[in-house]
Amino acid sequence: MFYGSDPACSFGYRSLCSSAMGGQKTITLTISTLEAARIRSLLEHGDFEFGEAPYALWRARGTDCTATFYTKGKVVLQGAGAQEWAEQIDAGQTLSIVFADPFQDAMDLHPDPKPPRWIGIDETGKGDYFGPLVVTAAAVNRDQVDLLRELGIADSKKIADAKIKKMAADLKACCSYEQIVIGVARYNDLYAKIGNLNRLLGWAHARVLENLLEKEPDCTFALSDQFARDERVVGRYLGERGRSIRYHQRTKGESDPAVAVASIIARAEFLWQMKRLGEKAGFTVPKGAGAGVITAGRRIIEEHGRDALKDFAKLHFSTTDKLGATD
Repeated sequence: MFYGSDPACSFGYRSLCSSAMGGQKTITLTISTLEAARIRSLLEHGDFEFGEAPYALWRARGTDCTATFYTKGKVVLQGAGAQEWAEQIDAGQTLSIVFADPFQDAMDLHPDPKPPRWIGIDETGKGDYFGPLVVTAAAVNRDQVDLLRELGIADSKKIADAKIKKMAADLKACCSYEQIVIGVARYNDLYAKIGNLNRLLGWAHARVLENLLEKEPDCTFALSDQFARDERVVGRYLGERGRSIRYHQRTKGESDPAVAVASIIARAEFLWQMKRLGEKAGFTVPKGAGAGVITAGRRIIEEHGRDALKDFAKLHFSTTDKLGATD
């Protein structure tokens, strides 16, 4: 889909993005808010019923189409009649820029009957030498998906860190979530006991799921990005609530809106934790596991002592051997 502000909109320019999934179609018109009254009048003559929607001027529901006019200058049309109404609203302008819907394919894979509310789980920090492991579960309503599209929600790895904090604040305001932050020292202790990253991830995924189900008992489906071949790596740690619902792992799970929401909230927490870690170290601690971590690791050892590394870094990484910091 097309996201972001378009200065041409203030001059009444319209662009259109569309996708068709089976009998459903989603179309987004980028259009000046000055045309809101004209479009509302058109839809009123089509017997649409008007109501409120988050971040929108209004939402209108017809027999074969739902239209939402967002305050940022976008009209999202959904339903079998979306194409017809888009052509009427667009008043003969050339339709352009066709994109795939970012979420519909993933939601089509939900078990039947499609859950009205479900949970997505994602983690961040497992591939970073420095910093904690953060695992987040987030619950999403199916009727929130339009809003998530409008906010530009996607896998956090595809979003610049500078945008993550603002997006996470918006998501926390509209989505229920639970989060586990495993600080570095605790991570090293747990890994020493468990001895396997997937088992540690399985335990953390199960914990956040159980915690969120306590607040959201009506959720009957949960999904996470696949991190292990065997889903039982999570199932063995689930309690009664978690065992009572359907849980799936899926490659590219972040294409699901609930998992994408969880990934952004998790990433925002990781970035905040990394900032705190940098304050403790006295310099900016690099993310990832590239060449920069060697330089940073040596500096930590030089300035804070060899034993301090366990409070900054995941010691089972091969980077620790390269630093000569193993016993």
